[in-house]
Amino acid sequence: MNLDFNISDMKQPPATRPTASLPLMRLTGAGKLYDKGSSPREALRSVDLDIHRGEFAAIVGPSGSGKSALMKMLGLLEAPTSGGYRFQGVPEQSLSTEQRLWLRRRFFGFVPQEFHLLRSTSLQGNVALPLMYRGLSAERCHSAAMRALALVGLEDQGHKMPDELDRTQHGKAAIARALVCNPSVLLVDSASRPSDQPLCPHIGGLLRTLNTEHLITVVLVTQQASAGHWAQRTVSLNGGEVEQDIVRTAASALH
Repeated sequence: MNLDFNISDMKQPPATRPTASLPLMRLTGAGKLYDKGSSPREALRSVDLDIHRGEFAAIVGPSGSGKSALMKMLGLLEAPTSGGYRFQGVPEQSLSTEQRLWLRRRFFGFVPQEFHLLRSTSLQGNVALPLMYRGLSAERCHSAAMRALALVGLEDQGHKMPDELDRTQHGKAAIARALVCNPSVLLVDSASRPSDQPLCPHIGGLLRTLNTEHLITVVLVTQQASAGHWAQRTVSLNGGEVEQDIVRTAASALH
């Protein structure tokens, strides 16, 4: 992948595409240490993990197991403090700050634990925000937002305010906002909600549909073991280490 690109042109892909057999994301002996003065915390320890294009992987584990740290590392939001991470074969330590930003904006859609919808803005306006920040015209922002809302089944709700919607609809709107820039990878963080809506049938089924029908790579981090009902693969974390990595057939992931 050629990273010699124009940062201002967000639609221009890197000139050289990676080999099909290359993992999309690869962690090798990756560790993450948060150094908070006299009490450093080791969030991840010697993690080896490959995520391939087109996968739906659920990262599952109890609170404090390192799930959110792992997702931030995969999304180029944080760097490992030991070991390495490669995105499309490119070592993250070789990337400049601008290149990391370009890659995040070009390839990744993020759904945070708290959906962070602006209460004073319509659903359509919330979904359009990432494109507005990039300086696109109001017409393009509006049409792209409505297409993203249609993907999550909220095409008739764009005029409503967040307070008029339930939490499941909030989750769908947050997913639409992550989709509006047409990412190839969707990172969904529901780690702090072991019994909340993000993995209810509506959201789990939506993520599966985006994966199987729209070929979006999905990585979901959650405390819910039931994530395996929707994902093709379940990676279990505990104490910052991978305990299990179970891959299911496409058929078994649907039942």
